[in-house]
Amino acid sequence: MSANISLPPQAVEAEMAVLGSMLIERDAVEKAIDILREGDFYQESHRRIFSVMTRLASRNHAIDVVTVGEELRKAKALDETGGKTYLVELTGRVSTAAHVEHYARIVKEKAVLRDLIRASTSVVSSCYAEAKSAGEILDEAQSSINKISESQAGSEIIAMKDLTQEAFERIQKAVEAKASVTGVPSGITRLDGTTTGFHGGELILIAGRPGHGKTAFGLNVAMNAVLEKKASPVLFFSLEMNRHSLMERLVSSRARVDLKQLRTGYFRRDRFQDITNALAQLQTAPLYITDRPGMPVLSIRAETRLLNARLKKETGQGLGLVVIDYLQLVTGPKRENRQQEVAEISKNLKFLARDLNIPVIALAQLNRRSESQDRGEERPKLSDLRESGSLEQDADMVLIVYRKSLSKPDDPTLDNQAEIIVAKNRQGPTDVVKVSFIREYTLFGNLASDAPAEGDEGSFQEAQESFA
Repeated sequence: MSANISLPPQAVEAEMAVLGSMLIERDAVEKAIDILREGDFYQESHRRIFSVMTRLASRNHAIDVVTVGEELRKAKALDETGGKTYLVELTGRVSTAAHVEHYARIVKEKAVLRDLIRASTSVVSSCYAEAKSAGEILDEAQSSINKISESQAGSEIIAMKDLTQEAFERIQKAVEAKASVTGVPSGITRLDGTTTGFHGGELILIAGRPGHGKTAFGLNVAMNAVLEKKASPVLFFSLEMNRHSLMERLVSSRARVDLKQLRTGYFRRDRFQDITNALAQLQTAPLYITDRPGMPVLSIRAETRLLNARLKKETGQGLGLVVIDYLQLVTGPKRENRQQEVAEISKNLKFLARDLNIPVIALAQLNRRSESQDRGEERPKLSDLRESGSLEQDADMVLIVYRKSLSKPDDPTLDNQAEIIVAKNRQGPTDVVKVSFIREYTLFGNLASDAPAEGDEGSFQEAQESFA
């Protein structure tokens, strides 16, 4: 009894119709090449014929039975592809090339299904082999599916004429909008003026020593993103702090109620309304939090992709920002040493930003040398990042939160002040931005001199009443 072997998805007749259309009309060649790649054809002989046609088109040569047959002969592939008789047969398959795009999409559809079968088979094999962790297999599976999805968008090679047109349209929109901030804003006016916001595909590090406020600043950025007029959904990974502590900070900064008083319940009764108002605003904010400690970077990638896909399906808008608190608590694939592990984590976060075209902010620790006594008045710098080599290289932007008051507690002029040091900015200048920091509310904001002019569009931070 013979085994019942199923053939993979295919559309040989549609493949023949595509090639026949290309042989009888030049316009059909351009349309087919725009949709299909050589590997999309199931039949090997069709792949070779399509490859020859593509080469002829790239040289701007005529494409017909004679020229294609001659190219196949030179490549010693004419007989293997059925000879000129088969080329003539292909032209007889269609009476017009008008439907070439329809045929091409049928061929593409079958190719995608075959790719999905290959990806699924690979995943099944990896699962049975158990040579990799479940997280690694899951990440590879999602990556494979994403690549297949992206392959349907056509060629990644872009001609300069298309790029210049796209650039012109972007510049024209910028001129019409006259917006100094084109990415996700931090809420700090001068900082946004330096960075123009956080943009898709960027990996941003917010660094600092413990107690300097990097978590508070990361939360302020996240809250600004979800509460401004054009709210962006944000996913916040809290690997150090549990969700309840995180929520207390959010309410404290939004309601401007002392965090300690909020935790103990010793706040004035007239502040209760401010607290309930803050909770009502946060209730509808598109902020998503996960507080699983020691989270692997592959799980971070997987959960981000899943939420992004879910949001797009439910609301039509994917994630606008991801914040990870903090990078040194993320676990990576096992490597020989921690430096190599951090390099893998950094690379994976950068790929995540590029894959989903969203900014990814990772909070990071500075080493102890940054606060040593022999450095005097020197500010922290890039080299103070722990395991700094790969982090410096992969990050598009590095912001360092620095509070001089912690090293000079007897200087009252430094109270409620902090600096955001733009130590690296791949798309613009570096800077040192002086800001207000109200420790009781874990809240960063503009200095009075940096506040926007009356009538300017405000953000969450700018909508707060004056710190004075």
